[in-house]
Amino acid sequence: MRLHEVSIILSVKPFSENARIVTLFNKSLGKIPAFFKNTKTSLQIGDICDIYWKSRSSEHLGQIKIEENIFSPFCRILTDSARIFAIESACTMCSNALLIAAPHESLFTSLINFLFSITKNNWIINYVFFEMSLLSAIGYGLDLSKCAVTGAKNGLSYVSPKTGCAVTKDIGWNYREKLFPLPQFMLSENTPANKYDIFCALNITGHFLKSYFYGINENDLPLSRRYMIEIVTDNYNEQKAV
Repeated sequence: MRLHEVSIILSVKPFSENARIVTLFNKSLGKIPAFFKNTKTSLQIGDICDIYWKSRSSEHLGQIKIEENIFSPFCRILTDSARIFAIESACTMCSNALLIAAPHESLFTSLINFLFSITKNNWIINYVFFEMSLLSAIGYGLDLSKCAVTGAKNGLSYVSPKTGCAVTKDIGWNYREKLFPLPQFMLSENTPANKYDIFCALNITGHFLKSYFYGINENDLPLSRRYMIEIVTDNYNEQKAV
C-alpha cells in the first residue's frame, strides 16, 4: 500500500541511532505510525510535510520519505511559550486519542488550519475550534446548533456539562450555577472574543476531553494544555479551568 499526501507530524520517538518512529496524521488514512530512517532531516511535532508512505497495510508500521517540509510552526514561534504549548497539546491529544487508520477529514482540516494560523492573532480561536472538532471525532461532540429544550436557535447562553447541549438564557438562568456559560464566538468564529470568552470555551472543551481521556487510559489532559491556558488567560481566576 502506498500513499503520497500532505501529513502532520504528531509525534517523533527515537528508535535507533539512525531511525525514528513517527506518528502521522493525514486526510486519507487518519493516524498512522511510520519508520523514518534519516537522521539528517529535522522533524518536530506540528510539522506539515509532503510525505511518501508505504506499508503492507494501513495498520502496519510503514516507511516514509519526506519530499518537502511545507510548514514548520515551531520555527516561527520559538520565543512564544503559549503557542508552543498549544502545538504540543493539539498533537499530543490527537496522537493519544485517535485510532490507527481511522480517517477524520474534518479534524485534519481543523488541525491544519490551527497550525497554519499559529503566527496570527486568531490562533487561539482556531485552537478552540480544533478542540471542538476533536470532540466530534471521538464521539463527544457539542450540540450548539439549537436549544435542547425549546429548539430555539437564537439566545443560546449556556451549555450542559452532562450532555454538551446548549440552552437559551431563559431556560438556563435558574440553573446557571450548574451550567457552563457559552461564549458567542463558539457559535460563529467571526464573533470577537476576549480572555474570559477564551477561558470559558476551553473550560467547556476541557471538561468533555478530560472525561474521554480519563475513560480510555485514566490519564489527565496534557500538561501543555494547562500551561497554555494559564498564559493565554493571564491566570484568570474567577473559576478554575479543567
